Amino acid sequence: MKRQLSRGLVMTLAWLLLSCTAALAATPAPPPRATSLLVDQTNLLTAREREEIDARLQAIEASGKAQVGVLIATGTGSETLQQYALRVAEAWQLGRRGRDDGVLILVVPARNALRIEVGYGLEGTIPDALAARWIDEVLPDLAEKRFAEVLHRLLERIEVALPEAAPLTKPRTNSLDAHPEWKLPFVLVVFSPLAIFPLFLGAWGALVSAPILATMYGLAAWELWGTQAAAGLAAAISLPLPVLWGLNGREIATSQPVLRWARAVGNLAAVVLFFLILALFVGMGLQAADVEQVWVAPLFALLLAIGLAAFLFPRATRPLLLALRSLIHFAFMLALSYGALSSIAADPAPLAVGVSALFAILIAIGLLLDRREQGARLAGGGRAAVRRWSSWFVAAALLLMLPFALLLLMQALAGDDFQTRVAQASAGGGSIAAILWWAARRGFFAMLVGLGGRFGGGGAGRGD
Repeated sequence: MKRQLSRGLVMTLAWLLLSCTAALAATPAPPPRATSLLVDQTNLLTAREREEIDARLQAIEASGKAQVGVLIATGTGSETLQQYALRVAEAWQLGRRGRDDGVLILVVPARNALRIEVGYGLEGTIPDALAARWIDEVLPDLAEKRFAEVLHRLLERIEVALPEAAPLTKPRTNSLDAHPEWKLPFVLVVFSPLAIFPLFLGAWGALVSAPILATMYGLAAWELWGTQAAAGLAAAISLPLPVLWGLNGREIATSQPVLRWARAVGNLAAVVLFFLILALFVGMGLQAADVEQVWVAPLFALLLAIGLAAFLFPRATRPLLLALRSLIHFAFMLALSYGALSSIAADPAPLAVGVSALFAILIAIGLLLDRREQGARLAGGGRAAVRRWSSWFVAAALLLMLPFALLLLMQALAGDDFQTRVAQASAGGGSIAAILWWAARRGFFAMLVGLGGRFGGGGAGRGD
């Protein structure tokens, strides 16, 4: 009995050992580290040959046309040549992000195997048939173990086929750098709110703030236009503003109609100046950061200006808050639609603005109707049946948003290749069959979880 148990235990341990060994054997070996664009695991190239090939690879990369890597491997393990090449190309992250212009040349001398793996961005430049023809041309040299000649001939073919690098765009210059005469007015205007700090020190603070603010705007106008008339006009307009702003919170301002009107004028001027200064400051910051979407600056400034207006005009708070909510909805939809359309439209701004305006209007109508419906329900004692028209407008706004949200989601999950394919389809450069084949090759699950990389199996090989 004990012998049977011992035999069974030995058989079980042996089975577990074999299973672990098989599992380890089936696990693909990690690809080699990309210490340079040329990795020679076999040491079959001479030092001079390695230097020449590496210099050529670096020259291709420096040209901006593509990034080519070469691996001379001792083997591929349990994987096919294509599987191993794809895994190495993804691990090395060949090609520039957003262009996916990487190429991997994999040579396995022990198998007389050769494969060219092409990134998504170069599949049109180096199609599978062309890569296969190149490989067929160098197979005799590969069989004769002339690996340096094989690589030089392949790199020559690749260099000829690659398109010319896009010319470097001239860096955008900051407007303040291009117009140094604007720098002092810009500083004076942006920091002019500092002049109103004395307003918070007491009743006489306005008398201190007024000449400081008038001086800052007068100097700014003088620097911009260089005339005494412009400086005097700017100073005259800005001089009474701190006095008008000082009327806020004063009981005397609420007792006399003239003072109430004066306070309202001052507050309106404060909202306008706040919007202009903030838009100027944020807009110049975006331009200095080389951001093309400078229209974000006035939109952001308008959001905060409406918030300030709701504080300064308490009687108009309800419509101002409705306008603020609508503007927030507009900004949200504008960011969503602009991001979704940027990959398929040359100028997405007009359509994005139109869609966003319609979205904000639908939401605003829904909010107004909802308020009326709630009033009607309360007037009926809470039991009155009120038709919910507001829900239809909100639903219409959500349906309007849905396709842009889905498009943006697919872009985020599928990566830059999705944008390239959609742009080709919208421009008529890709057939429906090609788009469907691309989607099928990527796989639905990979599309959902975002597993796609820079290489998708494009290329050709011999010795698989």
